[in-house]
Amino acid sequence: MKTFSRISAVLVNWNRDRLLQKAIDSLRVQEYPNLEIIVVDNGSTDGSLDWLRREPHLILIENSRNRGASAARNQGTRAATGDYILYMDSDAELRTEGGLTRLAAGLDEDPECAGIAGIYYSDKPLTRLWCWSPCMDWEGNHDLAGSLRPKDDPPVLSTCFALFRHAALREVGGFDEFFFYLYEDADLCERLRKKSYRLRVDPTIKILHHYAEPGRTKRGQIDYHYYHERLRMYFLLKNWGIRRFLASWWAKVRSPKQFFQQFPYMPLRYFIDIYFLRVFLYMLQYPYIRVRRKWRWL
Repeated sequence: MKTFSRISAVLVNWNRDRLLQKAIDSLRVQEYPNLEIIVVDNGSTDGSLDWLRREPHLILIENSRNRGASAARNQGTRAATGDYILYMDSDAELRTEGGLTRLAAGLDEDPECAGIAGIYYSDKPLTRLWCWSPCMDWEGNHDLAGSLRPKDDPPVLSTCFALFRHAALREVGGFDEFFFYLYEDADLCERLRKKSYRLRVDPTIKILHHYAEPGRTKRGQIDYHYYHERLRMYFLLKNWGIRRFLASWWAKVRSPKQFFQQFPYMPLRYFIDIYFLRVFLYMLQYPYIRVRRKWRWL
């Protein structure tokens, strides 16, 4: 009799009532025989909690506020009993019949593989590829073209929908909760690869990502720039070291004219604040950031 490795699906919800239901339904129709579903709610106010509380066949963890994606996923992982952990966004749907079985088999067959994912589409007919696997350029910025190219050895798996080995997650300590949202999957995969684990993409597994605005923090252009650069600089220092960090900084400041052409919304005072004052503060924190690589969140 075939045995099925236990999968714990961890979903984080924040005000995505209908999309969350579709996400969970897309897992249930798989009829995978050894699946538990864990939903961590980050203080939703849209009625999704009412539906979740009525669902008897899932584990619900309720937060009184939005703790962010990383902290919520760590909560779900600590509650999980599965051999494998499936991280799934609340606005994603698994659209391949038997997809869970095939993903689990991929990890069963390759103990050196820490994670496996499918490919992501942004339209219901599954004709518009959204992402093969996330890629970054040498500065840690999102490389859109690279993210669409097939890769035998992907550097990152998107936590939009990816299955990870539970033991490997414990080994690297889970998600760094500094990353409220964005860069958390890149940071996790970087640490897994440094432990000599491999990552895989199975292109026959197809995921629909609605990429919906509800359940996202709204920020203006300048606020988002601050937020993104804070995470990017931290990621660079923590994972790629001070030389890459300084090279990236110099690429930004050596040609202010080019910078302001690329980011016309950015006033000079904010440019000085982000790329001089805050860079100086990050340099002071460098020893602490490097030590933080060894922190364990699970």
